[in-house]
Amino acid sequence: MPPRLASVIIPVFNDLAGIIRTLEGISRQSWPMDSTEVIVVDNGSEQPVNLPAEYPFAVQVIRCDKPGSYAARNAGAAVAQGDFFAFTDADCTPCPHWLERGIASLIEGKEKWVVGGEVLFTPIEPPSSVALYQMITGFGQESNVRNKGFTATANLFCTKAQFEQVGPFDERLLSGGDREWAWRASKHQIRINYQSEAIIYTEPRRSLSGAIRQARRVVAGRAGLRKLGVAHIGDAAVAKQRSALESMRWILAQRELSLWNRLRVLAVAILIRSAASFESLRLALGSKPERR
Repeated sequence: MPPRLASVIIPVFNDLAGIIRTLEGISRQSWPMDSTEVIVVDNGSEQPVNLPAEYPFAVQVIRCDKPGSYAARNAGAAVAQGDFFAFTDADCTPCPHWLERGIASLIEGKEKWVVGGEVLFTPIEPPSSVALYQMITGFGQESNVRNKGFTATANLFCTKAQFEQVGPFDERLLSGGDREWAWRASKHQIRINYQSEAIIYTEPRRSLSGAIRQARRVVAGRAGLRKLGVAHIGDAAVAKQRSALESMRWILAQRELSLWNRLRVLAVAILIRSAASFESLRLALGSKPERR
């Protein structure tokens, strides 16, 4: 009996190079290619996504013009035919056993859990100050799952039945929809299981502007969750992990870095925290979150 079909759902916005890297990673999976379909959801890219190559699995590109990756994921889920859903992003590259290990954990859970796989930054040399900052601080996926009760949609597995039971992602959120969906799943007694061997790799941001956009998006996501009244597992789960002073001390204590590199990372941390504080103020004064 052949394995059941797995549907990989990937939103993409103005990142053809990223989606090509992701599809190349999927083509190297240990999971059977004839039991894999990929739904690429073009989320309103300025140049419509046109894939330049054929792949050993079924792939279709659909268009979702409603802004936001959660709207795009919902559009992909609506046409997916698989028994298993695997969500990732267009700037991510899966390890060769990503689908196999993630789906094995789903099957083991017997519908009692969804799966959050590991997300790691790909080292780049020589790293910019921003890339060094991101590689040192890490993505934090294991902490997301074990301590905060959610998994980033860069690496989320669920069954089709679970997705239909919990319902689609909240399209009102441009960030934080992964938290909201996981918390909603918990109301259905579906928990998150961390799977360290189902690894997704993503490159750290290289530019300060990119890191600031990311930080502002996270702030907007926290604000959106609170506004919608869905941060119901406690405000600590969406709060910053360290105060400014604690962050400074933590960075300066990283003895594996030279003093110069610690100072570089500290400067980036200060600029990002300042931008996040400004975004909090901007939203508190009534401005709307921006799509980035």
